Amino acid sequence: MTENVHDVAALILERLGPMDTWRLQKLVYYSQAWHLAKHSDPLFDAEIQAWSKGPVTKALYDRHAGAFGVHSWPSGDSRRLGTRARQIVAWVIEQYGDLSGEELSRLTHAEAPWRLTRGGLPERARSSDPIDWTLIRDYYARQLLNPDDAFADAIAGARLEGHMFDTGTISLLRQVADGARPAEDAVAEVLARYQREHR
Repeated sequence: MTENVHDVAALILERLGPMDTWRLQKLVYYSQAWHLAKHSDPLFDAEIQAWSKGPVTKALYDRHAGAFGVHSWPSGDSRRLGTRARQIVAWVIEQYGDLSGEELSRLTHAEAPWRLTRGGLPERARSSDPIDWTLIRDYYARQLLNPDDAFADAIAGARLEGHMFDTGTISLLRQVADGARPAEDAVAEVLARYQREHR
């Protein structure tokens, strides 16, 4: 059973108090993201779009358009939320609740679901493309894996997309996953190897 996005917004505001609309939008997004990652189904049905300032739930935007901040959410009622929804929102608040709207926006810009949905658009370019639930679920679910499983999942995903790695590259990637080697060093080594092979 999915919840109503307005009830989720109401609960966030009850727990954290007044905030700017950027912050509310991103906390609602992360509630959806982590619900998908942990339970494989959406927390709510409302579409999330890849706007220039990060993920935005249009249904919420339509209610706060023109306002910089919000104090409460009269369109929602947190008492209608189930236990699982409340637990996810509480976890998201614990993890992200101290961040500002701007910090949360920057964080979403660094993550794959927003970037891939925008498909290389300039950061300030307008877009109303919806972020696919599967993309969100798979990205955040990988964050929950232990390093060995995350490594295996990443290699398998790359192979499904047609990317094949030799044993040297796999060994290098394993070192990065284990924390034994900085990612920058690994990238530099792979690029140097590529340049040598293609001279």
